[in-house]
Amino acid sequence: MKSYQALQQKRDFIKDKNIIGVDPAKAKHQVAIIDKDGIQQGKSFYFLNNYQDYNKTLWDKTSIQIPELFPENTVFAIETSCNLWQNLSFFLFSKGYTVLLVSPLTTHQSRSLINHDFSKTDPKDALLVASNAQQGYFDFYKNYSPLINAMHTLSITYYKLNKNLRQNRARLRALIEHVFPEFLSVLQPDTDTALYLLKKYILPQDFADMNITSEAIVISRISRKQHGFNTLVQLKKLACNSIGVNKQLDEIIAIRLSLDAWLILIDTLEKQCHTVMEKLISLAKLTPYFDIISSLKGISDKSAAPFIAEIRDLSLFNHFKQIEKSAGFNLRLSQSGQSSSYKHISHIGNKRLNMIIYKMTEETSKYIPEIRIKFLKRQIKRKNHRKNVTACVPNLLKLIFKLVNDNRFYEEKNKNVQELALLEAQYQKIIKKNNPEIAA
Repeated sequence: MKSYQALQQKRDFIKDKNIIGVDPAKAKHQVAIIDKDGIQQGKSFYFLNNYQDYNKTLWDKTSIQIPELFPENTVFAIETSCNLWQNLSFFLFSKGYTVLLVSPLTTHQSRSLINHDFSKTDPKDALLVASNAQQGYFDFYKNYSPLINAMHTLSITYYKLNKNLRQNRARLRALIEHVFPEFLSVLQPDTDTALYLLKKYILPQDFADMNITSEAIVISRISRKQHGFNTLVQLKKLACNSIGVNKQLDEIIAIRLSLDAWLILIDTLEKQCHTVMEKLISLAKLTPYFDIISSLKGISDKSAAPFIAEIRDLSLFNHFKQIEKSAGFNLRLSQSGQSSSYKHISHIGNKRLNMIIYKMTEETSKYIPEIRIKFLKRQIKRKNHRKNVTACVPNLLKLIFKLVNDNRFYEEKNKNVQELALLEAQYQKIIKKNNPEIAA
């Protein structure tokens, strides 16, 4: 019912306005115009993606079809394709026009409605963008504050850097598996100790000739005494009986150059990730939400800051389910008559936000009673870590939404603590039953 009311409000807003539909592209933007009755005005046209066409060609061609062109009687509807819509949306918004954003998914699903044909052309898509906007299938363009925009930019940068970091770590691992696979049974390649050793040694014969006494002192300091003499003895022993591929002189040079390349990239990306995250956290602390969200045990500064950056402005959400849908955690239902299929999450949403919320839920499910209670109930019924964590996402979002609205920090309730204690005892019994070695 609320969804229908929101749709009707959008239709009421747009019912007496001309709609200029824009299908954006890298080189040129296609335009189709419809009046308040949904009738296309003139032919579709395009303007180039440059300063001159933004300030002259667009308005000259539009004024031919809409002689009285004012922000009060005209809106622009733009398809949100990649990031092609952003510059144009900002330009039109700064001119005082209302900008409506239409999802490419909406355009795709409506292509067959005109003539039962799924063919795709720029003029057709521009017309569909305008028509879908008239039906209320759009979101309003919002111009956020400089602080929010800065945080969002840093969040995107951080996760792109982190993705590259994971890729290069995978490449490093693949190289080690090729020449000295036994190394991975002793040290993980993303640890400081492993990176230090790999800068000096790579082939089994390198580790076999290593001076254990001097290196043990260094890695003991680097690893904070987690590794030392025994670790190096183990590596040296494995190096003497390695199944790694033997390399000749030119191959050894190539392996060393490749290894150095991955190590340099990993070192650079780690430093950049740290710098970007530090700045993101410092900006997030300026918002009224940071301290409230980080008051939940399990949500670190590195989780709270990106969450705020991707949400942008929590005050714009009326219900926690809107955040859930934005991250793609909302349920996709399929029901007809007496039949009903399994419920699955939609996966249509902000992928970065999806990953952040999942990690926050996974951590808080270890400590926060409101979330762990549901997690344990599902685990006791059917053990499936990932699905059960995902099922707890609404609980976390509801709790955050409530804390923000009440402007208070999180406090545990005695009732929840007592219920949690009973479930923990029941869960431990199941674990011991399924794993006899733990009970022993």
